[in-house]
Amino acid sequence: MIYYAKNAWYIRTTSVRDRMVELNQTINWIPKAIRDGRFGNWLEHNVDWALSRERFWGTPLPVWTDGHGDFLCIGSIAELETLCGRSLGEIDLHRPTVDDIVFQHPDNGREYHRVPEVIDCWFDSGAMSYAQWHYPFENHDTFASHFPADYICEAIDQTRGWFYSLHAISTLVSDCVAYRNCVCLNHIVDADGKKMSKSQGNIVDPYDVFDHIGADPLRWYFLARLAPEAQKRISTDIVAEVASSFINTVWNTYAFFILYASLDDVSLDGNVSDAKRPEIDRWVLALLYRTINLVTTALENYDARGAGGAIETFTDQLSNWYVRRNRRRFWKSETGADKQSAYLTLYTCLDVLHRLMAPFMPFLADEMYQNLVRSQQADAPISVHLSEWPKADPNWRNDELLGSIAVVQQVVALGRAARESSRVRVRQPLSRLLARLPDDRTTQAVIHHKDQILEELNVKTLELVARDAELVRYHLKPNLPRLGARYGKLIPAIREALATANGPTFAAAQAQRETSILTVAGQEITLGPDDFLVETTAAEGYSSAESEGFLVALDTRLTPALEQEGLARELIRTVQDARKQANLEVSDRIFLRITGSLDIENTLGVHRDWIMKETLAEKWVEGSIDGAFSIEHRLDQHNWQIFLARKQMT
Repeated sequence: MIYYAKNAWYIRTTSVRDRMVELNQTINWIPKAIRDGRFGNWLEHNVDWALSRERFWGTPLPVWTDGHGDFLCIGSIAELETLCGRSLGEIDLHRPTVDDIVFQHPDNGREYHRVPEVIDCWFDSGAMSYAQWHYPFENHDTFASHFPADYICEAIDQTRGWFYSLHAISTLVSDCVAYRNCVCLNHIVDADGKKMSKSQGNIVDPYDVFDHIGADPLRWYFLARLAPEAQKRISTDIVAEVASSFINTVWNTYAFFILYASLDDVSLDGNVSDAKRPEIDRWVLALLYRTINLVTTALENYDARGAGGAIETFTDQLSNWYVRRNRRRFWKSETGADKQSAYLTLYTCLDVLHRLMAPFMPFLADEMYQNLVRSQQADAPISVHLSEWPKADPNWRNDELLGSIAVVQQVVALGRAARESSRVRVRQPLSRLLARLPDDRTTQAVIHHKDQILEELNVKTLELVARDAELVRYHLKPNLPRLGARYGKLIPAIREALATANGPTFAAAQAQRETSILTVAGQEITLGPDDFLVETTAAEGYSSAESEGFLVALDTRLTPALEQEGLARELIRTVQDARKQANLEVSDRIFLRITGSLDIENTLGVHRDWIMKETLAEKWVEGSIDGAFSIEHRLDQHNWQIFLARKQMT
């Protein structure tokens, strides 16, 4: 490649450089760093725009010359028609026909020909704000109502392309910005972060994603899972994970409602006032109120990822807390205000949820809309995309209740972590949960919701403790990367002082992000919360977990009665699995028989009625069951066999 210095046509953008920099400060950039970083630096070091190109294709440069140093820039077709004395309406004003337009100047009589250059194509893209309305020749009102644009969106390389050409032309022509908001995206690459290339063989065929996974999971991944500035790594496996996690959760929650609403032939006309709904209904509506506001605010600020995060958080709470904790309200056969409230609340949540998702996942949202809304309301808009955006009902707001349930969930999460570390099975009941709480507010929340916590953790009793000496032991160590340079030779003494310091006091200070005073070799030194490390071990017979001032411990010692109840829960689970394997409907009643080892028989003697109730067993059969589905199970030293058959309706 050989470079030549050649004459070219320029736009003197340096004359408005300071104004472009000033106007750039008024644009809302997403991410914000682009404004003063990549784009701002480009503007501050602006050079004149080399406008012309020596090519055949492109918009012809509208400059005519007499060949002796005089040039005319033509401003409109009408001006050119006046100069050449004929209509140009039937002529394609591109090369080569535009080069045949020659005229004699009325003032000097010399013949003028068009210069051979065409215009940089980026000028075309930058002029689109004006060109799309044929402004300033017509459509003045239309142009005024559409300019500047509310937002534009492109990849980061356009900071020197389209973003710049729009900004430069609008500054020169209108002395204002061309766009108010700009979403600047990073590039799409393969799963390993490499640029896609045919020669590398790492191109992801979008139709493989569309056909096998769907377009909506891909849209959700790009919009809701990744920040604009994040590298867009893509593969079918990555998109499949989105479908198998979040989207499956949405669909399963929706399917749960559809299944039981159809079985009960539920009517959504009978309202239950908010004040009369159970606390858990009021909680999820309060969470819905907050979610609508969060999503709306985020999208109004072009924060798609923030909006998506709020939707995913709500979906997780709706499925894994509200629906899970309320299944029995939908399962029970009797009707009433409580069951109606459950249906109305879940319907409201799903109705809002699919509308919030619509800008992200248009196909899934519309599928839900057609079934949830259009099937019930003949006069509803034909698509969710023509319906109203959800509005948060002020009556749903309840920040105090949201705070209380957040405390409950914090305690439950720590209890689950403690159980996991103890390796005691989830279905095994335990006798005691001991909890130390950071303040009066959290204490009252736990007391008020004690039954929920015990049910969630499968524990019999809850005890609040002021001191945790019997629950956990602390071991304090210096954080050497932080303290080494500051104290040098004093580190061994600091290590020794921390080993004998009051562990609970230092741990509590760290949890509250407060400083601690440590006496070392006769002097006091101040330690920040990141200057030392806290290791904990549970006392014998307990399993504990701690975070942010909360500490919970499970008494893991088992009595024969607890072990027997745990075995009964395992029997219930395996019968439910057998129902699925036998292809029974969720509402089918069954005949049931279980046989097994001595411990199994003893457990059945105590818990048979409970097992039958939980598994919809209409009758316990001691002998054989005609046409029964059977399956065997083993757990530790226990073994049992299940026989079940659908009760035939008469």
